[in-house]
Amino acid sequence: MRQSVIAAVLALSASAPQAGELMRVVTEPTAGMLSPRTYYVDMSTFPTDGLRFGISVGVLPRLMAGVSYGGWDVTGMDDPEWFDRLSLSGRFRFVDETVSFPALAVGYSNEREPSRAGGRFNRLSRGLYLALSKNFAAPGGDMAFHGGISISFDDPDHAGCWLGVDKSLPAGFGIAADWDPATNEPASVRFDETGGFLNLEGYWQSFGQVRISIQIRDLFEAGGETYRCLAVDFLGLI
Repeated sequence: MRQSVIAAVLALSASAPQAGELMRVVTEPTAGMLSPRTYYVDMSTFPTDGLRFGISVGVLPRLMAGVSYGGWDVTGMDDPEWFDRLSLSGRFRFVDETVSFPALAVGYSNEREPSRAGGRFNRLSRGLYLALSKNFAAPGGDMAFHGGISISFDDPDHAGCWLGVDKSLPAGFGIAADWDPATNEPASVRFDETGGFLNLEGYWQSFGQVRISIQIRDLFEAGGETYRCLAVDFLGLI
């Protein structure tokens, strides 16, 4: 009887989803990777009554791919207006993180920022990018730093870049921030004119599998008024 119970516990443990790596900071990508047969679902709102959702799947030990979609007025009383296309994404990590060196990944995303109520400018898609992530032990929970450079096929004349940080806190809580100086955007929204695009997030997560977040986006109002949104991320096994 005891052996049967132990075997059942081990089987359940082996089939349970493992705590996942961080796939994003707030809106910017990390060098995180999904394991094969693992899927990642993410959803976020935007003004007014907009909803964007996506799903990514671990294809190979170092390769993941995904799609995203959404629309305006998905909630509320008006008829929904859906995006005119699916957005595609992929990521390949060619260097794993070590004690002294960050993880490095190349990726692709053609997802553009959706128009928002009160907005005057929509950010370009990331296009082809190189992302790095490095984790450190810190009091109260781990801290990680992220960054990257990109070339958007929407406007390949200038390179884009971003920086990000996330800090886990006790009881599953945490905070995150990312900043895009908009070096690949028009001069009117670049960091020397507006401060760039700064996003903050406070979140609670359960064993790295479910993450519920409140985000404050575009604090410097580079693309319009600052707004709040809700985000939910889920990691599971296929």
